[in-house]
Amino acid sequence: MARPLFHCLPALMLAAGLSACGGSAPDNAETSAIPLAEQIKALEDSGQLHRLDRSSDLRGPDADDNGIRDDIDAWIAAQPITDPQKMAAQQMARVQQAKLLADLTDAEALRVLGERSMAGVKCLRLSFMPDYQKGYDMGSQLEAMMANTRARARQYLAYNRAVSGSSGRLPEGDTCEP
Repeated sequence: MARPLFHCLPALMLAAGLSACGGSAPDNAETSAIPLAEQIKALEDSGQLHRLDRSSDLRGPDADDNGIRDDIDAWIAAQPITDPQKMAAQQMARVQQAKLLADLTDAEALRVLGERSMAGVKCLRLSFMPDYQKGYDMGSQLEAMMANTRARARQYLAYNRAVSGSSGRLPEGDTCEP
């Protein structure tokens, strides 16, 4: 199986951010003349980068109504990981999706979502033991993939502003959803 080039996404996002701010990305003779959108499309077309939904809808398509965008569901299913790890990733994806759709004025709902988030983090981390860093890394990938449009990124930032200053603790026991 070809190794996915998802690890290139942070560099591509940095290049886009620098371009948007008037800066420049590191000079690369192969890609400097090609616009970022075309580079991403080429990676998606080649299968090296998973094709993500870019609709204007915050929710995005979820045909089976499982609380996870279909493109994210497909990405998780394609990962070379165990079924329990996939279930933990799905749990985390549902939490990330809920963050995009949360009522930012409902303090109690945000508190509950924070608890779900901590449970998802713990479940994902433990599902990859003894290499729990892989769980954290997958959580970071899901976070980036879920906020893949301007509207979704803005909503995710608004969610983070709404919960800024809140605190919680890592839940005890098995936090994985059945």
